[in-house]
Amino acid sequence: MPDQMTKPVALPDGIILRHAHGPDELRACFPVIFQLRPRLKDAETWIERASGMATDGYRVLAAWEGNRVLAIAGYRIMENLIHDHFLYVDDLVTDESARGKKLGAALLTELSAIGTDEYCSSLVLDTAVTNESAQRFYKREGLNNRAIRFMKPLGQPA
Repeated sequence: MPDQMTKPVALPDGIILRHAHGPDELRACFPVIFQLRPRLKDAETWIERASGMATDGYRVLAAWEGNRVLAIAGYRIMENLIHDHFLYVDDLVTDESARGKKLGAALLTELSAIGTDEYCSSLVLDTAVTNESAQRFYKREGLNNRAIRFMKPLGQPA
């Protein structure tokens, strides 16, 4: 899947939304993704996982302030029998120091535009049932709670 955004998107205060490409830019994303996914042992593990998932269409859209990443959204375009052709958000997180700048909302807006350009029928994401603040945020951003997901752990985690 080619990079979905042809041009970076400029936000206030010199912040730019653009995709992260290659190991160096993924490494710059690590301090932020680690806040959401502390299971990632180190930057190299993150780079390996993100690069491996890229073969299945995983992309990382980031909010950049110069070379510093303030927020990221990991996503992919998918198709299944439940949602048809849709944009799935794997990861959405803003650095603790940058919260309140509406970067999560900006990322969701851009992801919606990417999904529309890709003829997706919807934008879908999961959040923990215990993450009430994220649920309030998603509702404010126009997402509706449409499903309950059940999960059963199998074997040892990757």
